[in-house]
Amino acid sequence: MKLRLGLSIIIFLFFFPAQKNLEAGVTCTGDACTILPTTIQSQLNQVDQVFQSQYTDLVLASMAESAVITNINSSLIGPGIVNRFQIGGGLALAGQQKQDVNVVYQNLSFQKLPNVGASLAPNLVFAVNLGWLMGGGPSDTEPELKTFMHRFHLYVHGFKFNFSQGDVQQAIESQNKDIQLGGDMTSFGFTLRYHLIENHSDGYGIFEFAGISMGLGLHYQKQVIDLTYNDNKTQSITLGPATGTWGGATTFNYNSTITSIPIDIRTGFRMFYLLTIFAGGGTSMNFGSSNLKLSRSGPLVLALDSSAIASSLPAEVAALIPASSLGVTRSGTLTLDLSGNAQAPTTTNFLVSGVEINATIAKITLEAMFSQKVQSVMLGAKITF
Repeated sequence: MKLRLGLSIIIFLFFFPAQKNLEAGVTCTGDACTILPTTIQSQLNQVDQVFQSQYTDLVLASMAESAVITNINSSLIGPGIVNRFQIGGGLALAGQQKQDVNVVYQNLSFQKLPNVGASLAPNLVFAVNLGWLMGGGPSDTEPELKTFMHRFHLYVHGFKFNFSQGDVQQAIESQNKDIQLGGDMTSFGFTLRYHLIENHSDGYGIFEFAGISMGLGLHYQKQVIDLTYNDNKTQSITLGPATGTWGGATTFNYNSTITSIPIDIRTGFRMFYLLTIFAGGGTSMNFGSSNLKLSRSGPLVLALDSSAIASSLPAEVAALIPASSLGVTRSGTLTLDLSGNAQAPTTTNFLVSGVEINATIAKITLEAMFSQKVQSVMLGAKITF
């Protein structure tokens, strides 16, 4: 069936875990459905399993990895060095390249369904050197004055916001007034880093080695999303020998919680005081679950098409269709329902790279994270003391 669903608005929304327990259904009611041969009606009743295997499983996997990556890429760590303490904020985005999916089942074909995993996570961040916190002076103090605690740096992040209020809703309405969004998001966590090899400077600010640090974190994220997409447009649709259009609103109700425990190693260097380049890699254990209900229901208009009859039905079945019924428009309702629950992927491996620009007491950090098919970018600014 040539069908372009009005679901693309949901592709930027956060987290679908990778282990799935999903139910789907397609129902057709009204006069438009009575003109469909029993073979096509039977295919509609059976297409739910095909939707799961050919479409929703792929979406779940890509969204899962995107959400995990934004969850662990929320602390704005950079090269992992804190002199005294830092405060700031940033926004983590994750996603993969758009890959349209075609769902094909016998005489039914759903064309160009969106499959883009994406996630976002805004956060306020705070970081402190534990040696300075315990009264030992900043981390760049003289080597003979440093203590063992100067090797430890603690990063804390957190944020809570409501989608239906303030700038978020205004930004959505400015792009598309057909969207009604509600729900909220809560995230918080910390990372404790230890310098296996301490950073070293040439004393002139021309070159500084960031050392090698290892970090262990705990990150939590909870999301509640309620979305209605009132798209007034209709999509072309083909159900075996019948062609027509399908319209209606899409509703999306989603709840999820995820906890990630990442461990990673980083290193880097700074040149002429201004520019720091860093890189590393790690792995994360993940826990959590989610539940989802997605539905689209609306008016269906169909008419039997002679060319479609010839191409989709056996000759003996096509001969049973009276010529008087060809081209006669019938109305009905077509409904698509998806619902289910899932567990988070257990492990995620990732690479880290990025740059940090130093401007007196401010730091602008761009931190990228890569995991299989998903990429994440955390952009933020910090004030250092």
